[in-house]
Amino acid sequence: MMFKPVRFAFIVCATAVLALAAGPAFAHAKLLAEVPAAGETGNPAVKAASVTELRLTFSEGPNAAFSKVTVTDSMGMAIESAVTIDAKDDKVLVVTFAAALPQGEYTVDWTAVAGDGHKSSGTYKVSVAQ
Repeated sequence: MMFKPVRFAFIVCATAVLALAAGPAFAHAKLLAEVPAAGETGNPAVKAASVTELRLTFSEGPNAAFSKVTVTDSMGMAIESAVTIDAKDDKVLVVTFAAALPQGEYTVDWTAVAGDGHKSSGTYKVSVAQ
């Protein structure tokens, strides 16, 4: 009968260790920050000539092959862009445009697939002012 408390303690500890170790495996890539930031409507610091890329920072590195970002203007037209992973920080998706975005409202739709295959997505708006 003395072994039951020891066995119970072992089972509790083993379960806790397994639960903590499995935590990152169930994570999703959450959007932590975006540059230019969402909601900068009419901010004079955002110039059309300076918005040639967007930078989306996630809680964990997204899988580039399965993650995507679509930027549309106020008329719903997609803006041509390329999406890559930042060379210095694998948690950052970089959206590059062929030319600077003209003045206007833009919708950014993103989907990030984490290394473990879990998908997360979201939308935010950015305004470019002259």
